[in-house]
Amino acid sequence: MTLVIAAQDIKGISFGLIRDGALVGEVEATGEPDRYLALLDAALKLWHVGPTDLTQVAVVTGPGAFTASRISTTVANAIAFSRRIPLVAVANPGRKSLEQLIVSDEFRSATPVEGFAVPVYDRPPHITLPKPRG
Repeated sequence: MTLVIAAQDIKGISFGLIRDGALVGEVEATGEPDRYLALLDAALKLWHVGPTDLTQVAVVTGPGAFTASRISTTVANAIAFSRRIPLVAVANPGRKSLEQLIVSDEFRSATPVEGFAVPVYDRPPHITLPKPRG
């Protein structure tokens, strides 16, 4: 089974479960990135799936909001690394739904990454530097 994680917007995340090439479960959840793990846990419980049932993780790397993209790729990287299962990274510039994405050529032709997935942001970073102390 493949777990799909997609968070391109700061306000929510989508999880999908693929079995034998078909999307058999999907959860779209509203929540800030600090809740992504709890939302994932709820989705897995809804599907009666445990981490040991997963044979692959796929993550939408972006383009998306900074925090949403960073956290979702970090979660996917951590699951794949800790379970020692393949990780597939897929860009979704058209922001397709999971149902549309998993039947796309980009998704079907994606191969496991070597190392870790890297987030892709929807705009150049703007980092505010701390003000110098007095």
